[in-house]
Amino acid sequence: MAAKKNWIPARKSHLRFYDNIPLYYRSPSGNIILYKPAGMSISDQSLQRKYSIDEFFIHPDNRLESIDAAQKGFSKDLIEQIQTKDAGKLKDSLVDLVEETLAAPRAGGISSIPKTVNALVNNFSEKPSVIKNFTKISFSDYTTALHSVNVMALTISYCYFIGLSETETQEMGLAALLHDIGKTEIPSNILKASRRLSDNEFSIVKSHTTKGLDILNLYNEPEIINAAAGAIEHHERLDGSGYPNGIINISYIGRVLAIVDCYEAVTNDDRPYRTAMAPMEALEIIKKDVDSGKLDKEIFKDFAYSLASRKTK
Repeated sequence: MAAKKNWIPARKSHLRFYDNIPLYYRSPSGNIILYKPAGMSISDQSLQRKYSIDEFFIHPDNRLESIDAAQKGFSKDLIEQIQTKDAGKLKDSLVDLVEETLAAPRAGGISSIPKTVNALVNNFSEKPSVIKNFTKISFSDYTTALHSVNVMALTISYCYFIGLSETETQEMGLAALLHDIGKTEIPSNILKASRRLSDNEFSIVKSHTTKGLDILNLYNEPEIINAAAGAIEHHERLDGSGYPNGIINISYIGRVLAIVDCYEAVTNDDRPYRTAMAPMEALEIIKKDVDSGKLDKEIFKDFAYSLASRKTK
């Protein structure tokens, strides 16, 4: 039996996707026991009958299978949720899926993410208003997964507004979703600190850019390799004042994410020492960096217009 710490908690919102995944639960005595084998479905009725089971687990050997199953289940639900314009349910499912994937990014689970982004872009092309509502739906716990989903939604809306192709939008959306992947290796007590960070702690946080590049370089999939520029460059600035390398020749996705990442963070990350800003206030703050030559002027202008636009294709 695997050590207790190795068992992976299964999200209840994903249980219906795990027909081909063995599921386990913890008995009152503390032992991990098989709840259902692979090949057996798990219904809402069976969950209600065994409501006393609060946690289900996945064996570590089935981690990648479970992520792939959740991704396929999410894509299957996507069309219905878009047609009903249920942005809240859709975002909740997506954040769960991203959190599950980010739990062990070096284990190979990121390979399923391009399919998810492609499905989103394909289906949202007819109803861009649905994805625009994503960032208006708040969660009580502001996490890296939630931030990444919001940045992706804002980036896809920007791509629609400026008229990028579906393929280009998919590439940009994937890079946006993975831009902070390196934060999975930053201690949570630093990431979630409700105070200003020390210089040493801030240096640790800044290392998420290089860690993100290292993680994405582990993959051979072209889509993921192409997303690496967003991970390493979203904190670079056009005047060379950014990090980690202080470059001025920044890729297009790096210049876009520099603006979108900043906007999303200051409008949603509410902390005791910093109140989340209203959209117009955030744009005014970002414009100061545009005017000083740190951020791309044309991208900022198009991004600002994309926030207000109700343009549809």
